[in-house]
Amino acid sequence: MKKIIVLLLLPFLGFTQNDTIKDVKSKLSVIGLDRMNVVYRGVPNPISIAVNDAKSYKITGNGVSQNEEGKYVLRPGPGTETKVIVEIEKLDGSKVIEEHRFRIKAGLPAPDGTINNIACPFNDGLIFNIVEIENAEIGVYFKDFLMMESIVKQFNLKVQGYPTMTITGNKITPEAFELIKKVRKKDFIIISNIKANYFGPDFGCIKNPSTIVFRVIK
Repeated sequence: MKKIIVLLLLPFLGFTQNDTIKDVKSKLSVIGLDRMNVVYRGVPNPISIAVNDAKSYKITGNGVSQNEEGKYVLRPGPGTETKVIVEIEKLDGSKVIEEHRFRIKAGLPAPDGTINNIACPFNDGLIFNIVEIENAEIGVYFKDFLMMESIVKQFNLKVQGYPTMTITGNKITPEAFELIKKVRKKDFIIISNIKANYFGPDFGCIKNPSTIVFRVIK
């Protein structure tokens, strides 16, 4: 006998094993969450749904809707958990109602500032060879929203003992590189106030990317 498989795919969010909420009531469905099992309050969380071996199905839930393209979007409300209900009419005419639960996190987290696609570790700095910094590219990384793209248009660079330099574009300029070559091995270089253009789902106001802190080895 064939089984009904329901897949809810949110392909841009990260997860940890401890966040997992298992739906023990559901016998006929499997939830495939690609790199996520949480949704964020205040942003549209896209949901892709496929149902196998069904005549029809209906998706409901608090904050569940369809956009102009017919794709499902989940905007969770208050609380720490939200549910998506799948009402399935099987090919034999029988009906099944399945419930899938997701943990809610409040607010879209700030993206990470990156240099040469590397984010700065928590409470620590990066170390680069001086040749790696020439023409180095500054970027923005959404670790939980891989569908969001961005292009950095401006950032500040601070070298100890020198005025802050505002750089237009997304790369270390020749002038900035000459300044970086003057730093001592123990000196930290700080890239902050990263401004970017964002392309992707409408997440409203996006928090400023995190600061990049690094040192260079000559």
